[in-house]
Amino acid sequence: MAQKNGPIQNFLQLFLIVLSFATPCVAQETPAWEFFGGYSFQRSDVREYFKSSPILFTFRNQDVNLNGWETSVTENLNRWLGGTLDLSGHYKTPQLLGTRSRERMFSILYGPRFSYRTPSVIPFAHVLMGVAHAAVRVTPVGPHASDLSFAMAAGGGLDVNLGRKAAIRVFQADYFRTNLLGTRQNKYRASAGVVFYLGKRE
Repeated sequence: MAQKNGPIQNFLQLFLIVLSFATPCVAQETPAWEFFGGYSFQRSDVREYFKSSPILFTFRNQDVNLNGWETSVTENLNRWLGGTLDLSGHYKTPQLLGTRSRERMFSILYGPRFSYRTPSVIPFAHVLMGVAHAAVRVTPVGPHASDLSFAMAAGGGLDVNLGRKAAIRVFQADYFRTNLLGTRQNKYRASAGVVFYLGKRE
C-alpha cells in the first residue's frame, strides 16, 4: 500500500514545483506596484460566550486559530524600499457549552517594506502599523461586543518569481500585536498566495 505524504512533504513538493517554473531572468526588474492576495491564518485571543444560567451569558477569553484572507498593495520607491498597505480579515464560529460565538477580526496597516531582489526569489521584511477591529456575536441571538485598537505587524516572507508579471508568495509570517476586547495580544499570523506586478520602476 502506498504511503500518504504528510503536510510537510506536500509543502516541500509544491515549493520545488514552483521553483522549477520560476523564470531565471537575466536581471530582475523592479515593478512600480505589487498586488498580493491569498489565504491567511491567524492565532488570536478571542471572547467566547456561554450560558451560566438559563437566561444569563458570561464569557471567557480563549486562544483560537482563525482562518481568512490577506491582501496588500506595495508601491516600490526603488529596488529595495517600498510602502505597503495591508488589509486582512479572519473568522471563526467556535461553540462553547452549546453557545456559538461568531468571531470576526479585521486590520488595516501601513508601513515600509525592505526587499532583496534576485532573478528567481525575493525575500522581504516589513514593519506595519495601523488599527484592528474585532467583533463577537452570539448566534442566532444573544450578546455581542466590538472593539477598535492600535495594531502592529512585523515580519517578512519569500516571493518566487514566475516571470515579469507575477510571483508566488510561498510564505509570509508576522508577529501581530494589538489590544482588543480587554486582551493584550502578542500573537502571529501567516499567509500565502499570488503576487501580480504592474508597471516598472526606473
